[in-house]
Formats: sequence, structure tokens, C-alpha cells
Amino acid sequence: MLFAFIGEDGFAKNKRTAAFWDSALGEGHSKSERKIFFASEYDSNSEKSISEDIAEALAPSFFSTNSAVLVRHCELMLADDTKKLAEFIATGINGSLALEFAEIDKRSALYKKFKDLKAVEEFTPPTIYTLANWVAAHIKQEFQKNILPQTAQYIADAIGTDTERIHKEIQKIVIYNPATPEITLQLCQLFIPQDREMPAYELQESFGFRNIAAFLPKFRRILTEEGDAAFFSVLGALRSHTLRLLHIQSLKSKRVPDNEIVSKLFLPNQTFLYSKNRFPEQCSRWQPGTLKKTLLELDEISCAKKNGFYSDLPSFELAVCGLMV
Repeated sequence: MLFAFIGEDGFAKNKRTAAFWDSALGEGHSKSERKIFFASEYDSNSEKSISEDIAEALAPSFFSTNSAVLVRHCELMLADDTKKLAEFIATGINGSLALEFAEIDKRSALYKKFKDLKAVEEFTPPTIYTLANWVAAHIKQEFQKNILPQTAQYIADAIGTDTERIHKEIQKIVIYNPATPEITLQLCQLFIPQDREMPAYELQESFGFRNIAAFLPKFRRILTEEGDAAFFSVLGALRSHTLRLLHIQSLKSKRVPDNEIVSKLFLPNQTFLYSKNRFPEQCSRWQPGTLKKTLLELDEISCAKKNGFYSDLPSFELAVCGLMV
């Protein structure tokens, strides 16, 4: 049996992996029976390819009636290893093989082989817009506890979309106070300090989509907690994002292919951001000419702030959020 676990929902993927071991080796199996490889450990100087090690591990053995292999971080495989793995899979597999990817090129021969064999299972984490609802549902399902919406939002803001970490943090709270019927804000503040640095993309994405409902709570929290020190960093992040969207919109209007846009505007190790952050869709939310106008208005807001305007948060919020209307 072949399985390809693809996506960044860490909790769901780990839960599926546990089920994979149980189905392949039987419930109550020993962890010593598990054969795990890490694609990141193979390079051009390795004595054997990862495909050769997988084939060897899956070979029938007198001592084991069942054989199962998990390969982690397959997105880090070398191109040659990816090709060899596709060829190996095409010959047929003895036992059970699960391959774990954070992401995969859906144009690749390997992905097409997975699709042909109906082996693909996708694990997409909740978005920043749906994360609080996911937290509440997860706590109800996995821990049978209640949680208020504002508390779920606190957890979402503190941790982000790392679902595996969210699960472990809640697990700590439940171990500390197993009798509690509700995960309260006080417990969360005790175990999950609100010290996560707000990644710029979280503000940039909601700004790019002109989603004030998602943008304003995070924007307000940053300004409230960090004060004047955050004003110019926020404006800088929004300005750089607006400029990038303006470039993409301009190139799209000239019918430049997406692959050329990516090569022009992104570093080689960041090309996945183009599709992951849905930049073309963000551009479509802005009428031609509005991004250029927004860029100028951000510069005006920055200049006004330096000259003593926007001394109170509401006026600054109104000026920035007004750009998305």
C-alpha cells in the first residue's frame, strides 16, 4: 500500500501517521518495528539512494510478516531521488509505504504517479481567518472541553496555524487541571504567553485581500502592545506588500506568464509564496490604479506621523483601514 501525506496541518498528519502504523503493523505494535527515513539526510554523496533504502526496508523478511516504512520531509528530496522514487513506485510495492510532504510540485512525475494510484491524502491547516473556530472545535472534539470565542482567538493569535503546537499547549493545560470543564482565558494566559512576534504576512495578507474584519484585530493588538515603536514597521510592511502587488498586477496586465513573474519577484527559496499566499487573487481585489494611489497614501501617512499627526490610535487606525475601503 502506498500513501502520500501532503500538507502543513501537523496535528492531522501526525494523527494519520499513527493510524498508518496501526493498520500496517497491527495495534499494540512496538515502536522498534517502525522503519523511518528522513529525506533531508540524503544528498549527492550518499552511498545509497533513498529509494534503495526503502526497497531494502520493505523487502520480505523471515522475522517480520509485515513491513512498513515512513519517509519524512520528502519535499527536501533531490531531483534525482524524486525521479528514482517514481520509478521504484511504478514497479510495485511490498508492504506499506507512507511519504510525508509539507508541499509537492503538482506538475512532477512523482505527484502524477501518486494521483494515478489514488495515494494522495491532503492535510490543509486552517487559515488565519478560520483558526479560532478550528481551535474551539478541536478542543471540543479532542478534549471534550468548552472554550469561549475570545479565548480561542487568544490562542490563535498567540500560536498561529501550527496545529500540532496548539494541541500540545492545550494538552498541557488539561494535564495541569483535568477537572476543568472549560479552557479559560486565565489558564491560557498562564500557559500560553502572548509573546509571538506577529509575522508580517498575517497583516499583509488581510490587507491585500482588503479584509478589514481580519486585519483590524491584529493591527490593533500590535499597536496597543508595542505602541509607537510599531507604527513605522507596520507601515513599512504594508508598503512593501503594496509595491509587490503593484508589480504583479502590472506584469499580469502585460500577460506575463506566472512562472516568469515568480522568477522576477521572488528569491529561489521563496517561489512557493506566490501561490500559497494567493497573490494573483489579492491583486484582483484592487482596481487598476488603486494600488499606486495606496502606495502614495501610505507614504503620506508615514510623513504625517513623523510630523506629529496621528498621536492617538483611533485616528491612525482610521487612516490605514481607510485604504482598504
